[in-house]
Amino acid sequence: MRIAVFILSIASSLSLPLLAQAEGLYTGLNLGVANANVRMPNGVDQDTQTVAGVVIGYQFTPYLAIEGQYTGIGKVTDNRSGSAKADALSLTGVATLPLNDAFSVYGKLGVAATKSKVSANLSDYNDATRTGATFGVGAEYRFDKTLSMRVGWDHYQAEVDKSAGGSKQFDSNVGSVGVVYRF
Repeated sequence: MRIAVFILSIASSLSLPLLAQAEGLYTGLNLGVANANVRMPNGVDQDTQTVAGVVIGYQFTPYLAIEGQYTGIGKVTDNRSGSAKADALSLTGVATLPLNDAFSVYGKLGVAATKSKVSANLSDYNDATRTGATFGVGAEYRFDKTLSMRVGWDHYQAEVDKSAGGSKQFDSNVGSVGVVYRF
């Protein structure tokens, strides 16, 4: 019991200065291109798609944040007009390295729940959900204290269920440009 109280008091005393530097709540919109890497039974006609996303986060310090994001992660169309489309809901920790007052780079690591929807004329696959790791990197330029622009790359894992049983996992990479508003 004494050890737990000691650890809690040390953790509290170390975290109070970090919370005093808290940056606060932010939200943003992204627009990008997704490339879902899934092989279709009838060959791939198109495997990139324009996607959009929304993000909400909380910046604890100039270096650490937590972020929730909902985004499209791609659509693949086969040579016979069948398609599989996936979206992701993610929660990530964000580590930021400010390079100067306006420009910073960041890395993200977390978990994403993906949902794949398969068109009716793609009979080899069915809809599926998957929870897995996600990660990303990017850069941010702050115009002022409230408005900034981001350029980023995120990686997701998703899957489709096979009609014959089992599932087929695939990766998706999303490159995006976005705006962030800090409250």
